[in-house]
Amino acid sequence: MNARVTTLMSVAAVAALFAAASTAGAQAKPVQSTARHSRSTAARAAARENKEETAALHRARTEPRALLKGVKLTKAERTSVADIEKRYSTQLRDLAKQEDAAEKAGTPDAAVVSRIDAIRTQERADLRAALSASQQTRFDKNASALDAKK
Repeated sequence: MNARVTTLMSVAAVAALFAAASTAGAQAKPVQSTARHSRSTAARAAARENKEETAALHRARTEPRALLKGVKLTKAERTSVADIEKRYSTQLRDLAKQEDAAEKAGTPDAAVVSRIDAIRTQERADLRAALSASQQTRFDKNASALDAKK
């Protein structure tokens, strides 16, 4: 009888050890997946932000040509438009360099898209001001079409 009790106690002890080990393992797994989940969420957020920045830069760089589509410019107006585009192109390039440097340093600017949009809006106003009243009508029509695409 003592041998049976000893054997049963040994079996119970081994079962308890396995139960404890499996419970501990089950508890550790969610911690790992939570950490992995937070990293992947952060990576997705960074990728989304980067995609938005790239799209905003693309819009800002291509918009002047689309706004002036179908507008006949004189030589003086072409010179004025080229100067305006060059000025804002330089600002956008500098902003993109600053943002790249900030990202590499680990301090990205969350407001970069709004800064790009502000530059784009100011460029649009300057381009419109360089045009005659009849040209502004066509410009406004092109601007409405671009805004509707967003």
